[in-house]
Amino acid sequence: MINLIIYSALGFSLFYFLIRNRVDFLLLFFLSLTLYHWQIIGGEIILPPYRFEVSSNSKLIVSLVYIIHTFITILHDYLNNNKKERITFDNLNVTRKYDSIFYILTFLSLILTIRAISIVGIDFIYKADYAIALQENNIGMVWLHYPAAISILYATLTKNRLLFLLALLPLSLYAYIGFRAVFITSYIGIVTIYSFNSKLFEKKTLIIGFLSIIIFLSFAFYKVTYYDFKDKEVDLVETFNKRSLYFEEDEYIKKILFYNEFGQTASNLSLSVEQNLGQYYQISTVIFGSIPYMKRITNITEDDVRFSRLIDKYANPGFSYGLGSTIWGEGYAAFNLFGVILFSLVVSIIISYLNSAFYRSNLLLILSPYFLSYLSFYIHRSELALVFAHLKNIIFLLLVSLVILYSLKIFRHILKIDK
Repeated sequence: MINLIIYSALGFSLFYFLIRNRVDFLLLFFLSLTLYHWQIIGGEIILPPYRFEVSSNSKLIVSLVYIIHTFITILHDYLNNNKKERITFDNLNVTRKYDSIFYILTFLSLILTIRAISIVGIDFIYKADYAIALQENNIGMVWLHYPAAISILYATLTKNRLLFLLALLPLSLYAYIGFRAVFITSYIGIVTIYSFNSKLFEKKTLIIGFLSIIIFLSFAFYKVTYYDFKDKEVDLVETFNKRSLYFEEDEYIKKILFYNEFGQTASNLSLSVEQNLGQYYQISTVIFGSIPYMKRITNITEDDVRFSRLIDKYANPGFSYGLGSTIWGEGYAAFNLFGVILFSLVVSIIISYLNSAFYRSNLLLILSPYFLSYLSFYIHRSELALVFAHLKNIIFLLLVSLVILYSLKIFRHILKIDK
């Protein structure tokens, strides 16, 4: 029965998005939901060397997310179908009067990245060592690549090539070091904006889809080889072949391409539901602890607000490294199936609302694309504390850039008065 439910939910959603026939962030969420949970749909978690059956409740959870998101998409389309002009990237007309804010953010990222490299260097084999070195020198990672990520999506919206190239520099550097998430989230946002409202099977969409597959396959391999790639004493091919000997023929390549990222997320959902992590989880603590500076004045720790720490402790099949998280598993831990419905409604409504901003080209469209890209693609393996963290980062960095901008204007005004 549960298999019939999840296949029907997937079929219903797939049918609607096919007849809808357009690229946007609502489609992106549907595709990413399927990508991250294909093992849930298939009924077996494959995470070598582990294999185990999917829990029934995890199938029900994914089915609910499919159905809710599709109905929210139908409502979105009904409310926006009366628009006279079909908005695409080519006719998207976004004001560039906010260029100064995003140039400030980009130069903050560039200058502080150069400063970080001059202090701690870049010759780190493991990205964790680089993060520790930055922390020891009181350099916050949020200043280094996050401003560039926000700016590159604004540059895409406004077709500002210079800003785009400047913002790409620090993003590419941190992707090379091993911090892939911000780069991938930015890339997903860029191609979705560029393809916005394109037909599913037109040439532009197919070319971007093909290039995206190549890029993701490259990053899948880079994820497990970047430390070998940077270690001059290691033979990359020889090391890869040695690792593959621990698996059956072609199993290691399948693990890299299909099992690592998506199997982890599916495993997190299935095992967190099966192990009933709700007995260890308090959503009020997560919300309260996510308020700025609250952890400093209370006894709430980082472990108390991160659902991934509970997964690592109680729902880890046996790995020695962290497995990320699952937002839908966290919703289930908070309020059982009602929590999944609540989380799914909130996420899909926000995506729908921000996606609708493309039809209005207002300030919300300019400020939200990175958060929209994150919600539409990366949310499935994320957690509530990180959703709040992304919001805080964006608001904080925009406020900082505004303070710098108006400080410069005041300074220029004072210089004119002196003359």
